[in-house]
Amino acid sequence: MKKAIILQHEGNELANQLWNFVSIYAYCREKGYRCQNNSFFEYGQYFNIPVDNKLINLIFFTPFKNHHGRRSSKRTKFWRFIYKIYAKAIALVKKKRIVSSVNFNNKKFYLSPTEENYDLAKLEKDNNPIYFAGWLFRNPDGLKKYRKEILAYFKPKDKYTKPAEDKINELRKKYKNVIGVHIRQTDFREHKGGRYFITQKRIREILDEYLVSFQKNIEETVFVFASDGEIEKGLFAGLNASVSKGNAIEDLYVLSLCDVIIGSNSSFGNFASFYGDIPQIVFQKEKMDWNYYRDKKHYFNDKHSVMNLE
Repeated sequence: MKKAIILQHEGNELANQLWNFVSIYAYCREKGYRCQNNSFFEYGQYFNIPVDNKLINLIFFTPFKNHHGRRSSKRTKFWRFIYKIYAKAIALVKKKRIVSSVNFNNKKFYLSPTEENYDLAKLEKDNNPIYFAGWLFRNPDGLKKYRKEILAYFKPKDKYTKPAEDKINELRKKYKNVIGVHIRQTDFREHKGGRYFITQKRIREILDEYLVSFQKNIEETVFVFASDGEIEKGLFAGLNASVSKGNAIEDLYVLSLCDVIIGSNSSFGNFASFYGDIPQIVFQKEKMDWNYYRDKKHYFNDKHSVMNLE
């Protein structure tokens, strides 16, 4: 069976890698190829996704079996550096077999069945592997067509899903409305000059507005917080609140099990929204566009989302 190998992801973390991965996986389903992601070594431990190359598995995936650090951790930095050398070597040898989405304008590279690409079509004519480099491969039609297969393939291992499911099930016994709140803090303070960073004081205002705009009874509603930083609990006094304290994949899965996600403008909450097929309401520094979200019941292409703008 012909292989499509994801060689490079341009240094991104979990959610951006997943958006790239699921899009290429959908392409592989459409073409009947086997999908192999050598660059997913930091997060392979969370899934039952097979690693075909035993040497790649031993060298890159094994060191991360029990490591939950972010890209700033020393282990991650070291192995990313080693992998970068490996990827450059492969890119030199397989130069004519590489398809790249890397560009200065962050323009998306659409894959079949969403869109056929001439350069990619030339590489599909033989049985040699195709190597993908970059994180901007997208496949919206493929995600719809193969949604069932994607959810099965990318379901986290039971030891990560069960605690999340137990947590949400317990909350549903007490509350009618379970609302996920995703707060991106650490890197968003500096990312693009803080363009997407929202203070927790402003977030409290947004949650209060949500209760009023969607006519949710405060006593019947619980907010489930997932964040990469500390939650200032005093700012959310008077609200029913539960804080998810798991690793990145547990937080992502917890959010996907909620009724709706209200959160930072990032790919993390956006992927949780896609995975759970629930709407995501994006934080705004200024006035919230509540009317836009009023009729949304499932995952949708949000005009306010960074996933559509960049």
